Amino acid sequence: MIFGIKGRILVGVGIFTGALIAFYLAIYLPGIRYRETLNFKILQQNARLIKLKEKFVELKRLKEENQKIRQKLVSLEGKLKGTETSFLYELGIRGRIYHIEYLDITPLSRMEEKYYFRTPVKIHLYGKYHNLGMLISDMIKRGGAGSFTIDDILLKSSSKKGYTIEGNLTLSLYRYKEPSFSGSVVMSKIGSLPGDNSKETTRRKR
Repeated sequence: MIFGIKGRILVGVGIFTGALIAFYLAIYLPGIRYRETLNFKILQQNARLIKLKEKFVELKRLKEENQKIRQKLVSLEGKLKGTETSFLYELGIRGRIYHIEYLDITPLSRMEEKYYFRTPVKIHLYGKYHNLGMLISDMIKRGGAGSFTIDDILLKSSSKKGYTIEGNLTLSLYRYKEPSFSGSVVMSKIGSLPGDNSKETTRRKR
């Protein structure tokens, strides 16, 4: 026999020890490292989820605040809509949006007609032709009791830097009188008004 009992025991112990070492190096140690990697990734994902949750809560809060602001704005616009003051205020706000520079906005004396009050407004401004068109279109869409007509408009080239036109406009703001009979009168946004005959309209435009 090549090995005695002692030798065979030593060989068995060696083989067993080698198998353990091979198992540790080839399976157990990589498994431990892989588990640590997974745990680290899980921690990273949890951190991202926490941040996303915080952002979601913040976004929800901002959305609620925005909704409240919108409601207040709608309420405020409802109170101001239709007044000459609000019309001129909105004219100024929209002028900044469309890069219109007002040199002068002068409301003249209110005139009393048969069915409504009319307030002429003279405006002197600098701007660009396209922007002025968008401003007028935006104000027409505004509607409400502050409806208006453009009675006169005079445009000329502007030498002022950043602007292409200088304009002089005359507008008329309208407010209907309270009806003294049952029913209501619907007001046009722009153009002829109820109660105007052709002579009155021609005279006003002149």
